[in-house]
Amino acid sequence: MPSAAGPRRSASPSYGWRCGAARVLVGLALLGSAGSAVPALQSPLTLTQAERIEPDGSVKLVRLPDVVSGEGVVERSYRLAFDAGEVGSDPMDLYLPGMLARGRISLNGHVVFNRLGEPLGPRPTSLHAMRMVDLPPAYWVAGMNRVEITLRAPSYISLSRVIVGPHAQVRALRDRKAVAVVFGPMLVATVIICLGASVLLIYLRRSNEPMYAYFAVGAIAWGLHTAWTILPEALLPGIHNGIWWTSLYAFFVFMLLLFALRFAGYALPRMEAALLRLSMATPLVLYAAHALGVVSQAALVWRLGLVVAAFGTLAAVARSAWRQRSLDSALLVLASFAAASFGLRDWLVFQRDDDNFPVALAPYSALPLVLLVAWVLIDRFVRTAESLEGLNRELEVRVERKSAELVTALDHMRAARDRADSANRAKSSFLAAASHDLRQPIHALGLYLGALRQRPLDREASDIAQRMDASLGALDTMFNALLDISRMDAGVVQPQTRAFDLEAMLRRLVEEFAAQAAQRGVRLSVRVANGLGPRNALTDPVLVERVLRNLIGNAVKHTLAGGVLVSCRRRGPETWRIEVWDTGPGISDAERERVFDEFYQVGNPERDRRSGLGLGLSIVRRVTRLLKVPLALHSRLGHGTRFVLDLPATDAVVAPSLDAPVSGTLQGLLVAMVEDDPEVRDSMRTLLESWGCHVVEGSDADEVLTQLNPGDGAVQAVIADLRLRGDRDGIGEVALLRERLASAVPALIVSGDSAPDRVRLMQDSGLAWLSKPVPAARLRSWLDSMAQAAAGAAAADLRPQGKR
Repeated sequence: MPSAAGPRRSASPSYGWRCGAARVLVGLALLGSAGSAVPALQSPLTLTQAERIEPDGSVKLVRLPDVVSGEGVVERSYRLAFDAGEVGSDPMDLYLPGMLARGRISLNGHVVFNRLGEPLGPRPTSLHAMRMVDLPPAYWVAGMNRVEITLRAPSYISLSRVIVGPHAQVRALRDRKAVAVVFGPMLVATVIICLGASVLLIYLRRSNEPMYAYFAVGAIAWGLHTAWTILPEALLPGIHNGIWWTSLYAFFVFMLLLFALRFAGYALPRMEAALLRLSMATPLVLYAAHALGVVSQAALVWRLGLVVAAFGTLAAVARSAWRQRSLDSALLVLASFAAASFGLRDWLVFQRDDDNFPVALAPYSALPLVLLVAWVLIDRFVRTAESLEGLNRELEVRVERKSAELVTALDHMRAARDRADSANRAKSSFLAAASHDLRQPIHALGLYLGALRQRPLDREASDIAQRMDASLGALDTMFNALLDISRMDAGVVQPQTRAFDLEAMLRRLVEEFAAQAAQRGVRLSVRVANGLGPRNALTDPVLVERVLRNLIGNAVKHTLAGGVLVSCRRRGPETWRIEVWDTGPGISDAERERVFDEFYQVGNPERDRRSGLGLGLSIVRRVTRLLKVPLALHSRLGHGTRFVLDLPATDAVVAPSLDAPVSGTLQGLLVAMVEDDPEVRDSMRTLLESWGCHVVEGSDADEVLTQLNPGDGAVQAVIADLRLRGDRDGIGEVALLRERLASAVPALIVSGDSAPDRVRLMQDSGLAWLSKPVPAARLRSWLDSMAQAAAGAAAADLRPQGKR
C-alpha cells in the first residue's frame, strides 16, 4: 500500500508507440465479435490495459495499475473493453482491488457506481479502496462490452487492474484480499497490542528492567501502526496523516532496536538516548521535507534507513546469540531476521508497478516475533519469580531462625532489664532509707550553725562558722541533687504549669551567681530583648529555675577567663529562647553526650568534691524531658559552650509570688514543734529561741499539748517532722493539733525522707513542706510569713466594729 505521505510512484511511462497498434487490434476484435459466437464468461477476466483520456482530449494506452499525480485536484477517465461472450443469466461483478480515488463506473454507457460527486476528501483506504460493483444483466451485450471509469482526488489518483467475472468467483477474490490486507492485519495488531500490554504490566512490576519497557512500548506502537494503516479513512487530514504515520513507524522500530540491544547484553545509555532523540525528530524531518517538496522521497528513504538499522542491530544480536548459544537467542534472531526481511520485501513490493494495493507481510511476521519475545520475557520473569520465591523461602527460614535467636536475646535483655530495674529500685530505696538517717544530724547541725551565727562571735569564730556553713551548703547541694535524681527516676516529680515572669527569674539568678563570678574574675551578664511586651513563660517555674541554676552555675564554674552571658529573646510568637554562653574550655564531640550522664565530669578525674558530683547536667536533661522542652548543646574546644533552651511563651497575667522572704520580727511567736529526735529538737529550739520565738515541743501532738500553759496564748505555727515513732507521722499530728486547738493553725512539714510514696504523701497533704537539711534562711522566711499573718489577724481584731 502506498505511503500516505505522498504518491507511491510517478505516472506510468508513455506507451505512444504502441497506441496505434492497440487501436487496430481493438477494432479487429470488435469487428470479429459480430460474426462469431463466443461462450459466456465462465471465469474472472483480468484487464491489465486501458485507454486514459488526458485533459486535452488525447487518448493514451496505459498498463494497469496506473498512477497519475499533479498539483491540486487530479481527474482522469479510463476506457476498457472485454469480450463477455454470450449473455447469460448468472450475476456478474466488476472488481477493482485498488481504486484510490473517488470514482464513477459505467458499463456500456450505464452508470453502475457513482461517488464522483461527493466532496473531495482523503483517498479511500482499507476496505473502501477495494471496489466490487454488481453488473446488472440488462446492461450486458453479447461480445465486446465497454467499461468507463472516471477518478478524481487531490494530488494523485491510482487505478488497479480490473477484474470482471461471475459474482461468486469475484467475491471470493475480494474476500481473500480483504482478509489478507485488512482483517488479518487487524487481528494480528490486536494480539500484538495485548501481548505488549502484558509485558508492560510485567515491567511495572520490574521497574529495573528497561528491556521490558522497550519491547512493550515497541510492540504496542507496532500494533497501533498496523491498525492505523488499515483504517478505512485517513486518521489525520492532508499531509499530516502521512507524516505521523511514518513517525509512528519510526518510533516502534527504534523501540525494538533498543530492546534488541538490551537483550543482546549491550547497555549503551548514550546510544539509547541518541536513538530516542532521533525517533522524536522524525516528524520534524518530514515536515521540513514537506516544505522542500520531497516528503514522499524522504519518507521512503527514512523507512529504508530504519530497515538497514534493524539489520545492523540484528547482526549484533546474532553475535551475542552465538556467544550464548541459547535456544531463546537463536529463535529470537531467526524471528527478527524474518521480520526485517519481510519489512524489506514490503518496501520493495510497494515500489513495483504490479499492484497499487499489495498485501503487506510485515504485520504477519510481527506476530511470531512478538509471541516469541513475549514468551521469552514472561518465561524469564516466571523463572526469576520462582528464584525469588526460593530465596524468599530461604530468607523466611533464616528469619525464623534469627527470630528465635532474637526472642532468646530479648528474654535475656528483659531479664537484664528486670535486674537493672530491681537494682535501680534498690538504689532508690537505699537513698530513701539512708536519706532520712543521714539528713537528721546534718539538719541538726544546720540549725545549730544558724543559732550560732545569731550570737556575737569574734573574727576567728566567725570565719570558722562561715567555713562550716559553706561545707554544710555543699553537702546540702549534693544531697538535694541525689534526692532530685531519685525523685525523677521514681516518677514522683510532676510539672506544675503556671505563668511566671521569666525576666525576673533570669535577673535574680544572675544576681545570685554574681558574687561567685566576681570572685573568679568572670563577667556575668544578662541580656533580654527589648520591646516585646511581658516576658512571661508558661511551664513549671520551680523546675525551670533548677535547670537555669545548673546551667549558669556550670558556666561560671568552668569559665576561667572571659565571661558568661545569659540571653533571652523571642523566637516566634509562642517561644522564648534562653541561651547560656560561656568562654570556657569547650566540650569535645566525643564527650557531648557523656556530659549528661550521671557522675560524669569533664576534666575532673580526681573527683574533686569542689566540682560537685557530676549530676547537674544529668538533672538538666531529666527536667527538660519532663517539661517536654527542647535542649541543645553547641560547643567548640578552646572557644566555649552554648546551651539553648526553648520555653513556651504566654501573655497570661502572672500571679504574685508567695515565696518572697518577709522582713520582720519573730519576737513572741508561739511555735509548736513535733519532733522525736532529741538532737534535732534541741537544735531547732535553740535556733527558734535565738529568733525570739516561744517554743513548745514534744515527740507527738499529745506531748506538745501537755507543754502548753494557759498563759501562753494561741499557737501561731506548727513545725512537724514527717517520720515519727510508731505508726505516727507529722501530717496526722498536725491534724490532731488543729482538732484539739480548734484552729487551722499554719503548719510546716520537714522531712529527710525521699521515698516516692512519702514525697507523694506530703504533696497530697496540702501542707507546706521542706526537705532536710532545712536552710535556716528558708525556715526564717516561712516563719516571717506566719508572723506577718498573725500580726494582720491581731490588728483586725483590734479594729473598731464600725470600720470592719
